[in-house]
Amino acid sequence: MTRVEPGHGFYLEDVAAADAGASRALYVATGSTGQPAVGETRAARGRVSETGEARDTLTTLAGAEVSANCGDAAGVPLARQSLPLDSRQREALEGMRVAFEGDLVLADVYNAHRGEWTLAAGAALRIPTEDAPPGAPAAAIARDNRARELDVALPPGERPALPVGTAVAVAPGVLGHDGREQRLLLESAPVTRAPGWPAAPPVAGDALRIVSMNLLNFFNGDGRGGGFPTERGARTPAEFDSQRARTRAVLAQLRPHLLAVQELENDGFGADSAAWSLLALLNDAGDGDWAVVDPGGGPVGGDVITVGLFYRQGELEPAGPPETLLATPFQGLSRQPLAQRFRHRDTGVAFWIVVNHLKSKGSCPETGPNRDRDDGQGCWSPARVDAVNALLPWLDGLAQASGTAPVLIVGDMNAWRQEDPIRVYRQAGWTELVETLSGLPQYSYLYFGQRGTLDYAFASPALAPAARRAFIWHINADLPQGLPLPQPWLRASDHDPVVVDLDLSQAVTSD
Repeated sequence: MTRVEPGHGFYLEDVAAADAGASRALYVATGSTGQPAVGETRAARGRVSETGEARDTLTTLAGAEVSANCGDAAGVPLARQSLPLDSRQREALEGMRVAFEGDLVLADVYNAHRGEWTLAAGAALRIPTEDAPPGAPAAAIARDNRARELDVALPPGERPALPVGTAVAVAPGVLGHDGREQRLLLESAPVTRAPGWPAAPPVAGDALRIVSMNLLNFFNGDGRGGGFPTERGARTPAEFDSQRARTRAVLAQLRPHLLAVQELENDGFGADSAAWSLLALLNDAGDGDWAVVDPGGGPVGGDVITVGLFYRQGELEPAGPPETLLATPFQGLSRQPLAQRFRHRDTGVAFWIVVNHLKSKGSCPETGPNRDRDDGQGCWSPARVDAVNALLPWLDGLAQASGTAPVLIVGDMNAWRQEDPIRVYRQAGWTELVETLSGLPQYSYLYFGQRGTLDYAFASPALAPAARRAFIWHINADLPQGLPLPQPWLRASDHDPVVVDLDLSQAVTSD
């Protein structure tokens, strides 16, 4: 007996089995009858079946008749293994008590509040198409990722709040199943060595600071304390208050002059709107001179979420009306982009900024050009490409008509760095500022335990020389949700914010 699941069953391992290519253990389902102890020797008879999800099941002895204790084993069996392991090798260890050796790091903490982690051999995992082109090169990375990862369940009551990248030495455990997937069920808490918590960001100095943030569904109910649960955001007023507090703490640290947001509730710009609530938060966290770009008073497009632009009036003044793009790719797919031409009060330099939120990879169609083609880009990639191809000539037209060449594009592109939509920006001559000024690798999001970039800052040739600094502040993606964290500005969203500091005296084109 290697592990007992009280009220459900136990894991039984045959120490005499010699076939190294097959598991010598199985799960015995007993229900609430009989509670054996680890180390006892038992015999069991029943019907062998597979339980769990169809794609990942556990070999189980169902309806088992279990003998009385046949005595204590000389020692609880233990197999020693290291990653990587392919699916066949993992199947050969199913149900067995295993100790994993080698350098392991924490790779996913999305369900850490439930006591579930994903570990990886050597280093945190990367999204395949973040570092390799779609197709065969990305597929090779995906196979390597699967072999290097290990899902674990912490002992009851163990819920440490640790960031991705933490070094982990795991205790032995049974390579069992939680009803959804194979998981190493740890016997005791792992030994960890955290790499440290994110530090405060550098100050902007005399630069103009622009921040792009995905707000993770900033919905304020009816704007008067009611209207909860919201369609996509907070379920209660208390949840919204917590979201506001964490967002405020982030903005108080970053102190932007211009804020571009995504996943803002699309309920217009009136006094009860989410935009107005965010505006009040900015004025509370900053210098009290914030204003919002209102493209027309009502909702922008038909999606439940929208993008938004907020600016400090002491630093910037609008130089003309806001613009939105109603082209086909932005009707029912990508959110409508919002563009505004600003004039910097200190230098007199004018520039355009546009905030985007392209179609996500979710809700995949089964047929048609936007289906998942298994090349690593997920579904809706052609729709995102169409959106970029519509966006860029529209921006060229705005720049030419206004005589203002410096343009900055920010937002959540829902495409990893080597995917087709990002390639279109590069081929059109746009500079991705974070990779240019901070280097690679980069990431702003954690997707099933793999780091990658969804959030970007693209500069036109006229604006790129003005960029003094561009970075992604890693305060969200690597951190667990629902657990106490040491700073109020940690885990305010699931995306990390993108920060661009501009010295507009270096812009090559002005009015």
